[in-house]
Amino acid sequence: MELSALHELIGKDLAGELSAAEHEVLDAWLAQASPNERLVYEETRRYWQSPPPAVAPADTAAALERLLARLDADELAAAGRHRLPLPTASAPEPWWRTRLAASVAALLIAGSAATGYWGYRHYNQGTFVPLAFTEKATERGATAKVLLADGTAVWLNADSRLWFPSSFKQPRREVYLQGEAFFEVAHNPQQPFVIHLGREQVRVLGTSFNVKAYKEDDMVETAVVTGRVAFIHNAPTSAPDTMYAVPNQRVVYSKTSETLRREEVNSQDYATWSRGGLVFQSTPLADVARTLERHFNVRVRFANEQLRNCRLTGRFRNQTLREVISILSLTGTFGFELTDNQLLITGPGCAAEPASGRTL
Repeated sequence: MELSALHELIGKDLAGELSAAEHEVLDAWLAQASPNERLVYEETRRYWQSPPPAVAPADTAAALERLLARLDADELAAAGRHRLPLPTASAPEPWWRTRLAASVAALLIAGSAATGYWGYRHYNQGTFVPLAFTEKATERGATAKVLLADGTAVWLNADSRLWFPSSFKQPRREVYLQGEAFFEVAHNPQQPFVIHLGREQVRVLGTSFNVKAYKEDDMVETAVVTGRVAFIHNAPTSAPDTMYAVPNQRVVYSKTSETLRREEVNSQDYATWSRGGLVFQSTPLADVARTLERHFNVRVRFANEQLRNCRLTGRFRNQTLREVISILSLTGTFGFELTDNQLLITGPGCAAEPASGRTL
């Protein structure tokens, strides 16, 4: 949800003008809001319900201007939205917008938690990321290592983003991830480590594990190498669903079926990419293609959509794209045509195969 849309919903909610559909949207946001976000929402409601705050009109306008100035222009343009104008005589605004701005102004002037809330800008799959957080991003075909302030080491896979603070001063060590990363979390029982993945979270005290949460993928997953993790899915209409995993287990959430499951795996396979390797274990060719696109920065196309159903198993270490695809094609499942920046997968395709797939 864009920040401008969220502010619109909050204002209409306080004014009692929300439709049923808008109520559902706001309730969904509140269900996944952080404690600080909920605190600011409640403080704004309290200021709204109290006598009008003694804030000068200029401060009111300045507060709204500051609020709108923090919106990410790129996100708003992508969503086809326009910045909300300040109230003018020629373009009258709903009465509650000025009152909301006055409440925000009072909160900002008071130096309350609103300062932190209105400082949220980035939007990551259902979660607002604090504006003060540092962003580390990798392009396709590249990886990176990040050392956090507490000593935690993070290997960031291709086409991924990690947001993190310069220091961990809150009761929880919180970071935000979009994409894939391998974590070696510094142990600290007094300060749990939380990775926000949108509506999903991974919480640990100190352990090593892989997390995969690309926004275009159907699956969100974590695989544990050492220690124990809690995978939490925050459904908008029900209590959070939590599942624990220990070494050689992974937890997978399907966005399509909205199901959560735990599986026995070789967790070392999920750390291989951080050492330059690739592992496919009865992996659908559609998922293999996405991995190759990210790892080698190449576009993959299918001549036949049924090819996406084929399952493949193979292990590779520091090999070129041509070497990887040539070896995989030895299964007889498909052919290929490789140019500088495009890989075309050819062949008759496969019906849905059993989970065992084809092994090299």
